[in-house]
Amino acid sequence: MKSFQLNEKTRSFLSEYQLFEDDLIQQVQLQHRLELVAAFGIQKGMRVLEIGCGQGDTTVAIADAVGESGSVVAIDIASPDYGAPLTLGQATERIKKSSLGERIDFHFDMDFDFFESPIPFDVAVLSHCSWYFKKPEDLLKYFKKIRGLAKQICFAEWDLDFTCLSQRSHFCAVSILALYSNFVKNE
Repeated sequence: MKSFQLNEKTRSFLSEYQLFEDDLIQQVQLQHRLELVAAFGIQKGMRVLEIGCGQGDTTVAIADAVGESGSVVAIDIASPDYGAPLTLGQATERIKKSSLGERIDFHFDMDFDFFESPIPFDVAVLSHCSWYFKKPEDLLKYFKKIRGLAKQICFAEWDLDFTCLSQRSHFCAVSILALYSNFVKNE
């Protein structure tokens, strides 16, 4: 891996929350997620719904942005036993033990079709999760439901065109996984 320079915001996050200290890949991902959340304009005190939270990479950046007066409801259709090298359950348990944990309410095995909230959200976030949808219509159905739950939708996805040759293997692996997931029962 090429040398990567962490910015001040990322170094400050790592120091304050003591997450990902020994994991350079997570630190690089964290920096991207912090920049993404800043671009979304998420502010202190907001109530945020994150759909497709996975292992909590974006969740921690959102929780940092909303501060102690805000909250994050993070949902994922996957089981807490899903994922590697850490399962979703293991990764989020580590997050829950940090000072960010009290700002986050994780829900796994959560089918969004059955998700309800009597209190509206300021923002709903879908970050790098749309390729898990089997059909575009399913994603559209989510967007329609989100309109009734949140004032704003923030959406980010990886670019389908890799910009340097070193990204090719990851692009191929993700493409194969997405294709494979269309042919297996993955609930």
